[in-house]
Amino acid sequence: MKNVKSCSWVAENLNKVSVFDAGIVKPGMAGPYKPCAVVRGAGRFDISDALSDPKTQLSNMMCNAKQFQSHMRQLGVNQNDTVVLYDDSGLFSAARGWWMLKSMGFEHVFIMDGGLPEWLLHGFPVQQQHSTPNSMGNFTVIQGADGWQFIERYEVLRTILDESSLLLDARSPLRFSGCEQEPRTGMRSGHIPNSKNLHYNALLTERGLLRSIGELQALFRLLGCEGKALQFSCGSGITACILALAADECGYTKLGVYDGSWNEWGSMQFCNELPIRCESGE
Repeated sequence: MKNVKSCSWVAENLNKVSVFDAGIVKPGMAGPYKPCAVVRGAGRFDISDALSDPKTQLSNMMCNAKQFQSHMRQLGVNQNDTVVLYDDSGLFSAARGWWMLKSMGFEHVFIMDGGLPEWLLHGFPVQQQHSTPNSMGNFTVIQGADGWQFIERYEVLRTILDESSLLLDARSPLRFSGCEQEPRTGMRSGHIPNSKNLHYNALLTERGLLRSIGELQALFRLLGCEGKALQFSCGSGITACILALAADECGYTKLGVYDGSWNEWGSMQFCNELPIRCESGE
């Protein structure tokens, strides 16, 4: 796979790559984020705080390019570095970090397959705290990277009836159908009209590894994705990026992650602006 590296590969190249823990506190869980262990030498890629937009109340929204570049430099990331991201759940939020870096024009970024659980299973070295850099990096944002864009609700609305586009929702089937209450307060239940459900867990093995290319391609074909521009949504733009990762592995090229996702679409403040669909209808 072009975007994914095994734990064994990361262990063998630990002194040649920059590793970051991109784990987050999941909805409904108490913070702050504190993993049971940290991959040796790994820094902290803080999606929900340092790399989120401080001007919105929506969770995990992508910060602007200036803020992103500044923090990447503080993390010691250089333009020619190879960055490897992982999280403490196997694969949950690391793909979000991967997409963020790609959207800022950074090419040499990979996911560590299976994340921290797989690393621990192999007995590879760990530490208890995140590492801090010895010097500033020279990371430079390159905006306008083709095929790696966050999209806003207006783009989703614009293409909602376009048969050449398809939005895939990474939430669980029960949340997608509206049969299960959302974990965030003030959220309506249901899904964006004309979207289809592809739960991110379906893309992973029982050990939390990304499934084979053949298995992933079959899942996308089953939903009628061939030849279409694909948009991805979830609760707050996190697991949507797992779908984007898998789609890129399968060769799809017209991809967009809806940054606000259901956090925005289902919130009461937008209830008069944005349509919703449940099992019972509109």
